[in-house]
Amino acid sequence: MSKLRSSWFLAGVLALAACTKHDESAETDKAAQKLRAAQAEVSAHSTAVASNAQDIEQRKRDLAREQQELADKQKLLEQQQSALGSAKGTLQDARVAYAAAIKERFAKLDAALATLATRTDAKSTDATTGLRARRDQLSTKLAAMTGTADVGWETYTKEIDTTFEAIERDLHDALK
Repeated sequence: MSKLRSSWFLAGVLALAACTKHDESAETDKAAQKLRAAQAEVSAHSTAVASNAQDIEQRKRDLAREQQELADKQKLLEQQQSALGSAKGTLQDARVAYAAAIKERFAKLDAALATLATRTDAKSTDATTGLRARRDQLSTKLAAMTGTADVGWETYTKEIDTTFEAIERDLHDALK
């Protein structure tokens, strides 16, 4: 029995030793798991930080590019506004020149009508009456010249020129 007791005792000591060894292993395993979890968390945060830093740098480059595009567009706008101002000045000069040419043409028309009016035959008298009525209508159109918008200017000048040409042609025929 003593041998049996010794065996039991030895088995108990071994079991106790095994438990103690097992407990230490469990602690190491726990620490290793915590270490791996911490490493995974650091890795995940490092990846997130690197990604965010890349995103920020990309956004900075995009903003710099957009600011340059905006500056370029602003410069273009200033050039276009300057060109527009110059074009408006040229248009105004052209309108003034056109108005002067129209006044001169109108004066010549009046002079030719006055010449036709000196004739006393019935055909000339009728022509003078009809041409003066058309001249007066033309005069009314010419009075609207300063109020004509830029959009309608081309149509307006074509109508004026066409009316002038028709009256001048009929006046020329009547003076023959």
